[in-house]
Order: sequence, then structure tokens, then C-alpha cells
Amino acid sequence: MRRRVTIREIARRAGVSESAVSFALNNRPGVSEYTRRLILQVAAEME
Repeated sequence: MRRRVTIREIARRAGVSESAVSFALNNRPGVSEYTRRLILQVAAEME
């Protein structure tokens, strides 16, 4: 069974705040499109 990747781990790898990761993963406003794409890319790579 795979271990779940945490918001903290994604934030550290992407160089952004944990709240930015939360906003991006939940499709909420508050982060730029560049940052959103970066976070989603990093999350996919860590999966």
C-alpha cells in the first residue's frame, strides 16, 4: 500500500506555502495559474 503524500511535502517540494497547496488542490481562488499548475504538477509527480 502506498503512503499518502501530504500537503506539507508538496509545499516543500514546490517552494510554496501549505495554504497555497490547499487552495490549488481544492480549486479555490487565491493562487496564480502558474502556481496552481506547478503545485498540480508536483503533486502528480509525487503520487
